[in-house]
Amino acid sequence: MSKPSEQPALTLLHESIVHESEIDSLGHMNVRFYVERAARANAELLQRLGIASAPGQQLRRFDTHNRFHREQFAGARLHTLGGMVATESREGVTGYYEIRNADTGDIAATYIMTSCVIDSVTEEKLELTLPDTSAARSLTVDIPEYGRPKSLSLSPIRLPAFDEITPLIPDSDLLGGMTGRREGIVMSEDCDAGGYLAEDRDLVHMLFRPQPGEEMTAMGPPHLRDEQGRLYSWAMMEIRSLIYQRPREGETIVSLSADVNYGEKWRHSRRWIYSRETRALLGISDQTGVCMDLEARRAIPIPDEVRAAIEAHCLRDYA
Repeated sequence: MSKPSEQPALTLLHESIVHESEIDSLGHMNVRFYVERAARANAELLQRLGIASAPGQQLRRFDTHNRFHREQFAGARLHTLGGMVATESREGVTGYYEIRNADTGDIAATYIMTSCVIDSVTEEKLELTLPDTSAARSLTVDIPEYGRPKSLSLSPIRLPAFDEITPLIPDSDLLGGMTGRREGIVMSEDCDAGGYLAEDRDLVHMLFRPQPGEEMTAMGPPHLRDEQGRLYSWAMMEIRSLIYQRPREGETIVSLSADVNYGEKWRHSRRWIYSRETRALLGISDQTGVCMDLEARRAIPIPDEVRAAIEAHCLRDYA
């Protein structure tokens, strides 16, 4: 997708350059670095709006939706722009963001992020009064059609208990790391000054980076070959992440994931992420990915043998 028409009047909130260290196994900037840029833009917008937490409270980004539009490569100059979305909700403030290539004007990714203020002890959401100032009104935007959800919904999601979902999930990773059970430890470099997972860190990243004692491996999904010999992998097109609690330093998080739907070339996977220590549901990550021929750089039908495995483990009742 090139430059969509009718782009909203957004405010520049963050500038960056794609570094070689941010390139993953698919040859483009990894998902986590898009999230970091959008999260920093979100924090900047909240600051400009004058939204802050009082003692005993925390600001939390709890609902993040993003669509990927055009892959970005090392050396690209990126601008992250955004604005506040008008809403009558008192539970949070929603921002809309676009990451654009500063040289071509192409939109790399779009984000809808909702943040709230919570009680630091109870973790309950507190009522939030949105600012009604000339500065706030100047930062208010509408979400364009190309930034809205396409394959995922922003509706409430079923929240199963740890003991309910565990028996349904295979013990090991299957099908390119998008289904199965996986664990990760929250380390000090992941946390804020209070010892909680920092706002610009993604729960899923905790699961796919090297654990203590492990060596660094290439980021991103594995490269696979189908029966025809084609090199393929899974490219994310849309992701929604919900955060209910942020884990603390040293806590072990457990991802239980399965496909909940699929089509000819795509699959919709869901991760339920829990604390191993408390079994509390920390968050949910929904993602739709397409099967991509890595040499032709285009979507292809899911190989028959993979489709059979997806069908065998698909949990449609949880979609």
